[in-house]
Amino acid sequence: MASTNIESQRGKNQTVERTKPVTSKRMWTKQEDVALIECLHTLALDPHWKGDNGTFRSGYLSYIEKMLVTKLPTAQIRANSHIESRVKLLKRQYNALSEMLNIGSGFGWNEEEKCLTAPKDVFDDWVRSHPTAAGLRNKPFPFFDDLVQIFGKERATGTAAETAADAVENLVMEDNTFLDALNVEDE
Repeated sequence: MASTNIESQRGKNQTVERTKPVTSKRMWTKQEDVALIECLHTLALDPHWKGDNGTFRSGYLSYIEKMLVTKLPTAQIRANSHIESRVKLLKRQYNALSEMLNIGSGFGWNEEEKCLTAPKDVFDDWVRSHPTAAGLRNKPFPFFDDLVQIFGKERATGTAAETAADAVENLVMEDNTFLDALNVEDE
């Protein structure tokens, strides 16, 4: 830790030691993100690690650290702070995207680009009341389908699995069915 001595305003020969906190900010590479998602996916499929409410059991961060050491031996990714903050960020972004896609109403998913689409005014209105969504419009989020399985409260697998594109398509079909039913009633 770095420290500096500063003369106190209270007396001539008194000193106050100030220390700067050591930051552990990490810029994640695509390769590291892929490895982290693979580890989270492995844990999500393991009933020993996966909780009932979309969370993991205590100790999962240390276990992921060990898994990452075997996948990326020189990366020096630590459980506390590095992995913990990255998982929190991914979960926060996933939850924000899921919420927007579930309400429909101007929000869509570009399967090719793997990003949320919405008119700027619709998105800006949403962000005013949901600040965690800031910056997610048209931003590639390639792990969304994986995170559905990792963080989703009800994990769908096999033929029942639904991607973000499937969810949007199903919402559109439901809206069209509802509108068709209204048109039939009007006739």
